[in-house]
Amino acid sequence: MRMFNRAALALALLALGPVQALAADGPYCQIDPGKPKFYRLELSVPTTFCMNPDSRSDPSCQSFPKPGLQLHGLWPNYHNGYPSGECDKKVCPTQSNAKGKFCAYPQPPGLYQSAEWKQGKQYMAGLEKCLERHEWVKHGTCTTMQPAAYFGWALKQTQAFADAVAPLLDRPVSRQEFDQLIEKKFPALNGAVRLKCRGAYVDSLNVQFEWGSEPGAPIKTRGGDNGYGNCGKTFTFPSKI
Repeated sequence: MRMFNRAALALALLALGPVQALAADGPYCQIDPGKPKFYRLELSVPTTFCMNPDSRSDPSCQSFPKPGLQLHGLWPNYHNGYPSGECDKKVCPTQSNAKGKFCAYPQPPGLYQSAEWKQGKQYMAGLEKCLERHEWVKHGTCTTMQPAAYFGWALKQTQAFADAVAPLLDRPVSRQEFDQLIEKKFPALNGAVRLKCRGAYVDSLNVQFEWGSEPGAPIKTRGGDNGYGNCGKTFTFPSKI
């Protein structure tokens, strides 16, 4: 594919299926139309991330408090693997964390001017290193959504989860109590919420959704219950380092 000239590449991408290209030399993603797809909404716990010794120097760990949950990304997935947006390094150069690792990436068109971003950006992880630009290049360009709608949908879900877990922060929570919270606050998502822990602390929360022009119905776990992965019988959503 990389041996094609620009004209041949454009024709090939159009023939293969839905592709979103922001500019001739900008980020683009090639989707395999023959593979079933779904969305994965991935939320992270910023305090758990910053508790890791390898992460403490990350610029996003220098300012607290933060919401108990933040948006890592909204990821298009195949059932085996995932599509990934591409961008020439000259257009999307990475920098040191001190300079903002992804802040030299192109701005997602129209995002920063949108009401969706202004209302929800505090729920985006890694603002200090412009993580949202990386997420758009790698994942957002693999959808048919525009940046404001893409981030707006995901940030709205993130805020709802962050508000729901706020009363649970910094204390042990049982699986039963968490199940009750999901059933009460997010009945449509009950049985579709999956947690991952690092030791006693929740590291991430994710929900899968059916594929479409935007995320559709939630996809429940195989057993039909919320998933707790490597989390113990009790776990904590921390908010303080």
